[in-house]
Amino acid sequence: MVQTLRTARCDTLCELYLRSTQWRGDAAMFVDEGNSVSGIDALDQSLKFASTLAALESKPGDVVAFLCQGSARHAVAWFGAVIADRVACNLHAREVPEKLAEVLDWLGATVLVHDESLAELAISAASQSTTGPKRICIGKDASATTTYDRIMETGTRYDVLAHLPNEDSLATILLSSGSTGKPKGVMHSQRTLLETAKAGQHAFGQVTPHDAVIILMQPSFAAWLIVGLPYVGGKGKLVFGNQFVPSNFLALIERERITMAPLVPTMWRMIFQEDTKKYDLSSLRLVSISGEPPAPDDIQKLDAMICKQMTSVYFSSEACTATGVHAWRKDLLDDGKSASSGRPGVGVDLKIIDPAGSFDDELPLEEVGEIALSGPSLALGYWKDPVGTASRFQNGWWRSGDLGRLDRDGCLSVIGRIDNIINSGGIKVSGEEIERALLSHPDVIQCAVVGQSDEKFGQRVEAYLVCRNAPTGAAMDAFCRETARLASFKVPKAFPFVAALPTGPTGKLYRRALRRE
Repeated sequence: MVQTLRTARCDTLCELYLRSTQWRGDAAMFVDEGNSVSGIDALDQSLKFASTLAALESKPGDVVAFLCQGSARHAVAWFGAVIADRVACNLHAREVPEKLAEVLDWLGATVLVHDESLAELAISAASQSTTGPKRICIGKDASATTTYDRIMETGTRYDVLAHLPNEDSLATILLSSGSTGKPKGVMHSQRTLLETAKAGQHAFGQVTPHDAVIILMQPSFAAWLIVGLPYVGGKGKLVFGNQFVPSNFLALIERERITMAPLVPTMWRMIFQEDTKKYDLSSLRLVSISGEPPAPDDIQKLDAMICKQMTSVYFSSEACTATGVHAWRKDLLDDGKSASSGRPGVGVDLKIIDPAGSFDDELPLEEVGEIALSGPSLALGYWKDPVGTASRFQNGWWRSGDLGRLDRDGCLSVIGRIDNIINSGGIKVSGEEIERALLSHPDVIQCAVVGQSDEKFGQRVEAYLVCRNAPTGAAMDAFCRETARLASFKVPKAFPFVAALPTGPTGKLYRRALRRE
């Protein structure tokens, strides 16, 4: 019989994990294609993993890096690092070994945990790193310092009650994409992650032990935590998948009786092309759309084809779940605010400020500016970047780099990234705004609007389209002017038709791949 662990307080993610896993009991908590780990087994295995970190001379506060795909074993190991008061950091599994070695050095990682399928990449990265991290393989790897199976067979349980982390202890570093130079390391504490878990009771409705969420986001992206931690906190089931295939996604909902399904707009549009009536989706009680503002057609199709209850959310690595903004079905459908992200969550505040000004340069309602947020899960700052931290975090506020406006009802509309503004002939245009207009065309399935270099205008607006029945460029031009009522300077100068659009690892549009330098 496993010893019961009791804590008199719950001020950290560690303490929440102890409580949630024990009360989940023998029910499956972490599930993937080949494994199912119950709540009580997850706790036992996490404690053994934590003990192994100490045996490998990793100290509290040291960084433990993870080179893993989403899986039940990765979740157990990640929480093992967190309850051992180490700093868990998920690396990008698609990165090259030289880059990974640089990141390991930058982090000062003492341990590298990796999948068996990524062993070659992990070995190469670790050998090039000056920190010489010890390796733990989740699968079989004779060259690793130890393996997951060996830890579970011979390991002892970590005395977590004698070494509980402090609420302000650094618990994780979330990495940005890092396409150029060093990635940005967003730091979260035990407390901010606890708040992220607790906020799920608002962001995703009431999360109970009867709920199950599907997580296709890879661990290196903030969405893994933003969605996963609330379901750990609510004692629910987390089902992990590695690759998004629309038919497989729908089959997984049916098989695992998923109650909440979160996807970005690009992925939902791929789902809409499937015959959803072939699958039993009756277990769904909520769907979530995030990453980019949805088009009106997205909301209507979610309602008609997938689930009657929905939420559109605005989250980020820096803000996480408890410093987010939420719109619900009434906002999106009944009140006609399909492009809105809604209102701030519990204890959250936001303001629209001048992008070129200070945190105090707040703009009036209806004016477009930079979104600034304040709330209980706001990050501590950026790893080894005091200048970036000081410029983006001040007095409990964080400036997001996103453009938005507040309407008279207090609802936020996210316009797009400041760095995705197209400057055409001295007039600044939001690519995302044009995309939403184009997506209202009945034949347009997906689109991406980017600014291309132009000798006359500096940049020209171009719209890349995936269509059912490709209309002519002239027809699209007329649609933009006459039906979508776009101002002439917003109408794309060209409409290249493509079979598919480039996406990043999270499924969001990767517009940079379309730009010609």
